[in-house]
Amino acid sequence: MSGSVISGFEKALMPIAAKISSNKYLLAMRDAFSMVLPFIIVGSFFGIIEWVVIDPTGTIMGPDGMNWGGKITGLTGDAYLASAFVAKLKSLQGLCNLVVTIGFGCFSLLLVTAFSYRLGGIWGGDKFSTTLTSIACFLIVTPQSIGKVGGFSLDYFGNKGVLSALIVSTVASWVFVKLSNNKKIRINMPETVPPAVAQSFAVLIPVLITLGGFAIFAAFLSWYDVPPLNDLIYKIIQAPLMGFSQGLGFSLLYQFIVWFFWWFGIHGHNVTAAIQNTVYMPAQLANQAGTASYIFSNGFFEAGLMHIMGLVIAIFIFSKKDSWRAVAKLGAPAMLFNIQEPMAFGLPIVLNPILLVPYIIAPLANTVVGWLAISSGLVPIFKYVVPWTMPLFFGATIGTGSIAGGLLQIVWLIMDIFIYAPFVIASNRIKDADEETTDS
Repeated sequence: MSGSVISGFEKALMPIAAKISSNKYLLAMRDAFSMVLPFIIVGSFFGIIEWVVIDPTGTIMGPDGMNWGGKITGLTGDAYLASAFVAKLKSLQGLCNLVVTIGFGCFSLLLVTAFSYRLGGIWGGDKFSTTLTSIACFLIVTPQSIGKVGGFSLDYFGNKGVLSALIVSTVASWVFVKLSNNKKIRINMPETVPPAVAQSFAVLIPVLITLGGFAIFAAFLSWYDVPPLNDLIYKIIQAPLMGFSQGLGFSLLYQFIVWFFWWFGIHGHNVTAAIQNTVYMPAQLANQAGTASYIFSNGFFEAGLMHIMGLVIAIFIFSKKDSWRAVAKLGAPAMLFNIQEPMAFGLPIVLNPILLVPYIIAPLANTVVGWLAISSGLVPIFKYVVPWTMPLFFGATIGTGSIAGGLLQIVWLIMDIFIYAPFVIASNRIKDADEETTDS
């Protein structure tokens, strides 16, 4: 692909990228996801340690894997599982799981904090007060009695609650900022009162009205036996989607939305978690239970996360940009476990017009080829639930219960390298901004 074609893409897409990035609301959303990003990355790494490295029955230690646990202890079977070594590994797993829970189980709560903080800033309110108000509103609409034991369920704080987190943050922040900027309802304290105390009284009525409004909304849902907000969103989304979610067209649209959000800098899988968890995860569980044979399932799409490894390899082979090669070297180890954030934000892929087309086309092409391979019987369905951090080849092999699944991932990888390669080659002719500054 010639440099002129890439330049054409750049000229056509740069105005779009600039327009999107200049929208304050979308920019606040992107920044919020970026602020939460370190927790996701750290949680991912601890997840790899928990699921792959120290799991007594996992890839490294397990008898069906590399069997390091058996080699270290000299035990097998029930004796190995009952050993003190396995007990210590399980204890370490529990500690790792605490970090994973912060990164993933509390993701929506962290998102409310980050997003409302940014919205408070762009809409002219007090950032800290806006954040606290939004968190309180999010807790109000979150069910607080789980079974016979009172408390909060992490199901409402994890990625399943992303849409409700975005909605609550937006509404609560907007209402609170509008009210707090209304001088007629502001309680003004004498100048001798400490600033922090004066500020707390200034926002007292706005906080009262905002929290009261959300409390009335939550009470209304309860009075009329309407599901809580998060469950209501799932019900509204799940009903119309279940009928055609297995169609190739819908699956391609789902993939397009996921990766376009990622290109913009927003965690696409968390934004679309309502679709994933109400449509494709049930399909995965039905496959595992043997009650259905769905082609498109959670495991199918998680196996395709590795398409960015095609970009990494294409950079190693074809790129002459020192900056790209340096980021690829740093990002490659993470991509072995399907963690793409170092590449997405370091290269960057985010808002990079040159990489938009292959970044979208690669997962779409993988979806079509995977659909053809499974529907023709060459590859079994993705039946078993496997951690999404499972490395290339092994994840799909275990997920399908067949080496054909791993070979499918290899085919995807080769395709992805060819898809990314022309854009990587052509980008050699386009100077980065920092290179232009150095030359001048």
